[in-house]
Amino acid sequence: MTAEYSILETPTGKPRARALGIPFAGTAGANNAITDVPGLEVGYATLIEGDDVRTGVTAIHPRG
Repeated sequence: MTAEYSILETPTGKPRARALGIPFAGTAGANNAITDVPGLEVGYATLIEGDDVRTGVTAIHPRG
């Protein structure tokens, strides 16, 4: 299995802000993700119950 990665499009094909010409300081990390930021820990939990419940939470914890 091979995954293609683009810093200009999301996985669904929508353009990212950088592709639209919105300026940002710095460059994207190796994974173009919040987990590339030194000193951060990221966790998540997803709850799926039956056909009606789809919810979740993401926690971002600065270390240091």
